[in-house]
Amino acid sequence: MQLSIIIPLYNERLYISKSFESIIQAGLEIESEFFFIDGQSSDGTYEWVENAIKNIDNCELILNEKKFVSHGFNLIFNDTKGKFISRIDGHTIYPKSYFSDAMEIFRKNNADVVGGPANHIGIGWKGRVIANCMMHPFGVGNSKFRISNKEQYVDTIPFPIYRRKVLEKVGLYDEELIKNQDDELNYRCVENGFKIFMSPKLKTNYMVRENLMDLSKQYFLYGLYKPLVFKKVSYGVRLYHFVPSIHFIISIISTVVSLHRKFFFYYFFCYFIFALIFSIKKNIGFKDLLYSILVFSTIHYSYGIGFIQGYLKRVKIFILSTFIFIFKK
Repeated sequence: MQLSIIIPLYNERLYISKSFESIIQAGLEIESEFFFIDGQSSDGTYEWVENAIKNIDNCELILNEKKFVSHGFNLIFNDTKGKFISRIDGHTIYPKSYFSDAMEIFRKNNADVVGGPANHIGIGWKGRVIANCMMHPFGVGNSKFRISNKEQYVDTIPFPIYRRKVLEKVGLYDEELIKNQDDELNYRCVENGFKIFMSPKLKTNYMVRENLMDLSKQYFLYGLYKPLVFKKVSYGVRLYHFVPSIHFIISIISTVVSLHRKFFFYYFFCYFIFALIFSIKKNIGFKDLLYSILVFSTIHYSYGIGFIQGYLKRVKIFILSTFIFIFKK
């Protein structure tokens, strides 16, 4: 078997039909096996996939009772037979030559893990605005796979394809992480001397959340688990990861100081101007422009609050562990 494709799923009914078709078409280009791992979806995703795979060879649907991606991937890994292992999801549309191009990239480049940039798309107008903001440096910092189409070696990549030997050496997902598990594993790969290669030939269409509430939950969890990632593997620490939390802290200080001074007004006015400028560059209509400012704010504050809470959680655990150690002594 050339390739094992692992697809963790959870409540993907809105996206799964298009994603499923692209996964199967891409996988049939080479010798592949498919493992759909459903984390107890409640929206009919499991039933839809169960019906869709009936007449497809080398295709299995497994129920992940522990729900999360890390558990699902690790659950099935030992049953895979491929020389290469792909971890993708049901939220994305893949080009037909995704896996065949990946094999060619492995042959031509000194790479151990390959993937491509993620072109963010939305279904409705709100989703399209969210997608634009998620591909702008003002929104997501120096996230290469979101803001660049350049062929290059990177620290992390979405929807990666690994040489099997890489995972056998560095290990699988850390099951303590229910978000950012991909980043942690990829940082671990680079730290162990493996190279991750991003090619525009492997560009995917990632379907974003369609409203601010879901976007806020997504980025809050990204921020919440990032400190734990850095605790486990410090390689991936970059300055831009800290910017949203610094922005949140300055916002709080500005609010307090505003009771006596006008610093509050100046800081938020500057932030609003920057958000407005970058919104104009990415959106056309007035409605889109206003919503874009809200999207930028949602991304920054949700991630920043989650990041701070994640660090405070680590501090509490450290203090508690210290007291337990002293008490036992």
